[in-house]
Amino acid sequence: MSLPDALNFIPTFILVFFRTCGLMLAAPLFGSTRIPRRVKVMLALVIAAGLVNGVTVPPQLPDTTLLLAFGIGGELIFGLLMGLGASLTFIAIHWAGEIMGQQMGFNMAASFDPQFGSGSSLVGDLYFMLALVVFLTIRGHHALIEGLASSFKSLPLLAAGIDANLFNVFLGLVTGATVLAIKLSAPMLISMLVVDLALGFIGKTMPQINVMNTGVTIRSIGGMAILIVGLALATSVFTESLIEGLNTITQLWSTAGAAPPLRT
Repeated sequence: MSLPDALNFIPTFILVFFRTCGLMLAAPLFGSTRIPRRVKVMLALVIAAGLVNGVTVPPQLPDTTLLLAFGIGGELIFGLLMGLGASLTFIAIHWAGEIMGQQMGFNMAASFDPQFGSGSSLVGDLYFMLALVVFLTIRGHHALIEGLASSFKSLPLLAAGIDANLFNVFLGLVTGATVLAIKLSAPMLISMLVVDLALGFIGKTMPQINVMNTGVTIRSIGGMAILIVGLALATSVFTESLIEGLNTITQLWSTAGAAPPLRT
């Protein structure tokens, strides 16, 4: 490699590496804090090394440290946005599990979840792990890497930016994630509302019954029944939601036909 080629290769590799790092920080599975940081850095280096030969070198590379720092910051932020967009479905599923666990009274046994850096309920962890299994089954991690590679064709280095179209897409993804969380938790919310109304009538007609203690048992047993029945239906909902979210994100990153849509 000649000296001019080396001078062009090093800044290009650095920019590709930081866009990849941004994706690794926020994307599902790759962004988990359960994965050591050294492993993430090594994985980002390997992926960047595999992608850099197919990346078009910008017509004008940064010639000063300040411009290179701005370019690195822009690529890192764009990679974070890519990973965050892919993670919204997981956040919605985890949120639905948290709501269901709260209604069942299981949040009293909350544990620390390193994925989100906060407390997490048993149902929230169950739904998140189930979504992660579905994500691996539909080869979502492959779709993320393919979408990352395609993004360098449609959005070359130093050309990524946030416009109205990108903002509207992310706003739609956030709205869709909120709707998904409400849909997943709606059966539990409605069932627990019926239980609360029934316990309220029982407490008024038979004050000698300890409604508080009875209510905890009924909510737990009823919630477990609804959860078992719902898990059979949740897998298909998770699959459809993850495929739709990944297709939306990869189509946003890549040119038409560069990244084929996922199929079950």
